[in-house]
Amino acid sequence: MYVDLRDQPFLWSPFHSQPTFHSHPELELVFIIEGFGKRIIGNKVEPFEPGDMVFMGPNLSHVWLSDPAFYEEGSMLQSKAIVVYFNPKTLIKAFDAIKEFQSIRDMIQQSSRGIRIFGETRDIIADKLTALSKKTGYEKVVGLLGIMNLIAISSDKYFIDDDKNDYHDDLRPDKLIEVINYIKENLSKPISLSQVANIAGMTEQSFCRFFKKRTKKNYSQYLNDLRITQAKELLVQTDRSIGDIAYLCGYNSDSHFCRIFKELVGESPFKYKAIMSDRKPSGYNI
Repeated sequence: MYVDLRDQPFLWSPFHSQPTFHSHPELELVFIIEGFGKRIIGNKVEPFEPGDMVFMGPNLSHVWLSDPAFYEEGSMLQSKAIVVYFNPKTLIKAFDAIKEFQSIRDMIQQSSRGIRIFGETRDIIADKLTALSKKTGYEKVVGLLGIMNLIAISSDKYFIDDDKNDYHDDLRPDKLIEVINYIKENLSKPISLSQVANIAGMTEQSFCRFFKKRTKKNYSQYLNDLRITQAKELLVQTDRSIGDIAYLCGYNSDSHFCRIFKELVGESPFKYKAIMSDRKPSGYNI
């Protein structure tokens, strides 16, 4: 478990030399004390300001972008945040053995959508986070469990990305996770239905029923969603051509890629890149 109190001219992570759209296997809790701008979590772009508090699940892509005013020469603006990272797998035995932890376990599973916390719950957790940054060992773990329980039982929260599906449990991988990991690792290659059905140990027909029941999407829909999500990240993070991005995301035809992208995003890849470029401060790539 890692608690970081950041006091910076603009928001950035010590693990990256500049604000970067990224993900990691750890859970993350962020509380903004000072600063304002835009944050991107999954597919959602929303403003943030002092008091913004977000809990994010494993492998959820995100970045906080301070307002362009923070980058102006001579700016006296300052950013301050408390950020907590922790790996839920270290507590899995306790979650499994003690029924009182079920609400926390459920909340962690739901955090793949990103959870914004507000109101009285946010204020209570903010005070606890300040105290937690000074704790060590057992007291820090107990304090963290208390915070997670507050998030789990509170009604002062909403999901940031409503498009996510509660189809997996990152604490205990199953056949679906094996399939999803295989898809993510091979997005630039053709991935047939027979390949993923074989990984799941099912016939194609059984796999299609299983996949639709768990994800609420058919296989081809899910594959396109994942590929277009990666394409959006590449459009924002790199200067690669549309053709290169289409190839890296598993599309052999630029026109087919552009058609699927517009169907799912509502804009062409060219326009999406232009819109996102206008939203980031000059001088760095997210």
